[in-house]
Amino acid sequence: MKMRFSSRSGMTLMELVVALVITGMMAMMGTMTLGSIIDHRRVIRSSTGELERASALRDQIRTWMLAGTVQIVSGGATRGLGRTGAAVQTLTIATPTIPGMPGSSSSTTNGITAAVAAGDEITFVTTAPTLADAPSVRMRLFVDGDASTPETGLTLEYQASTATPLQRVQLEPSIGVLRVEFLDQRTNQWYESTQAAAITPIAVKLTMQPYDGGRLPGILQLPLIFPMGTLLVGR
Repeated sequence: MKMRFSSRSGMTLMELVVALVITGMMAMMGTMTLGSIIDHRRVIRSSTGELERASALRDQIRTWMLAGTVQIVSGGATRGLGRTGAAVQTLTIATPTIPGMPGSSSSTTNGITAAVAAGDEITFVTTAPTLADAPSVRMRLFVDGDASTPETGLTLEYQASTATPLQRVQLEPSIGVLRVEFLDQRTNQWYESTQAAAITPIAVKLTMQPYDGGRLPGILQLPLIFPMGTLLVGR
């Protein structure tokens, strides 16, 4: 007796529907995964760029300070603190510009006046390279709290000499607090900048923080500490 085996080719309608559903789900999952990868790459690129800018700003401030001299107002006179190759700071006004820094602007009018600072500030004379193209430049670092100026956040004012106009540049708009402290040689304690004239400073510390509710790369929130050399009397 012969047996016949039947075979069917193709798919039933139900099998086709199931196959299409599975294929659609797999395609959708692939699209979501690809979108997630793209989003993560964007975040990484953004974070990397932000970190690079923060590092560049921190390094620039260090360069200025390490080649600078700090002056502290005392009884109407000015005391200069500094040493060759060491950190230098000052409580006055002046600044250099940072090439390519977003939001930067410069004032070229001779009649420009210093902006109002929101909190602490530090002024120093630096011999580090600046756009002022001068052997030494007077710089003022502060958080701009002046409503009449276009700059916001950490700002720099600089002037190569009294014969040149004061110029201003915005360094980082997200920095809302600049704290300046001095280390006293006698007590080995940190004092606010307003008390600097009454102590013998041997170091200066700059601490930057964001505005309330804002964010700032952690590298910019790490304190910058500079040793101060032999006390010099200046005018």
